[in-house]
Amino acid sequence: NWASAAEYADSAGADIINSSLGYTEFDDPSQNHTYNDLDGNTTPISIAADIAASKGMVVCNSAGNEGNGSWFHISAPADADSILAVGAVDSFGGYVQFSGKGPSADGNVKPNVAAQGFQTYVADPWTGVGVFPGNGTSFASPLMAGMVATLWQCHPNATNMQIINAIQQSASQYSSPDSLMGYGIPDFPEA
Repeated sequence: NWASAAEYADSAGADIINSSLGYTEFDDPSQNHTYNDLDGNTTPISIAADIAASKGMVVCNSAGNEGNGSWFHISAPADADSILAVGAVDSFGGYVQFSGKGPSADGNVKPNVAAQGFQTYVADPWTGVGVFPGNGTSFASPLMAGMVATLWQCHPNATNMQIINAIQQSASQYSSPDSLMGYGIPDFPEA
């Protein structure tokens, strides 16, 4: 379903996909993923995310919320090597424990970057009125996608990978990435 939606988005001219999901376990346990599957090239959704990137799209995907759970790691497709996997930080820029940890199984820096995913103000989906603070990498990823759109509008001739590289290179931990926040929090004016 994700691959079909990405293909449709590409056919409609979308340049950016924000995806706030991650796959690790399924109703049919024979389809479950292991951490070793998260090498960026094995799970169907990660392959689809890289195909979307090969078509010129920027895919922002949440890193997942299992950082302090039994899974611990990022989830697919956050392991895909040509996308921005987005971890969560608080309003002070500190890592929050639920954010999925990297690296990918093949050792790539994951998450790539981080954005506020703790006490992030979001629209109330139940009443459609007002906002409330929420927690999750599913709130960090759309913030990143919005900033990607703004940056790309400023540099419309840049490729998707140039945009991703500029974001990573502007980030607070670019010279020493880690498994919690990757390259860190991007500085979009610098990017």
